[in-house]
Amino acid sequence: MTIPFNKYLEIKDNYCLSYFGEDKDIIAEILWARMYIEKELKGIKVFIACNDAFKNEMHGKRNIILESKMGNYAGKMAHTCNLEKKDDLKALLVNAKIPIPENF
Repeated sequence: MTIPFNKYLEIKDNYCLSYFGEDKDIIAEILWARMYIEKELKGIKVFIACNDAFKNEMHGKRNIILESKMGNYAGKMAHTCNLEKKDDLKALLVNAKIPIPENF
């Protein structure tokens, strides 16, 4: 599917990490990893899409998309990476050649 160039310019830096499970540790690791991703890939804006159950924990944090609001973001992300377990996040960092801290 091809998108118009002006639309591409609007979304090209929007990257979404989605996790719709219920493991609080994975959500914490995604939040933590976001800072490394944005540091290494200058200009990228990482959005985090998550289960509505995390609404309170995510309140006040930037670029959070609750699962019930995902439809509002259709066509606004250059890419969405669906994470199901911690190893998926680690694989993403390795594939993007983002240094992984020893305590990860």
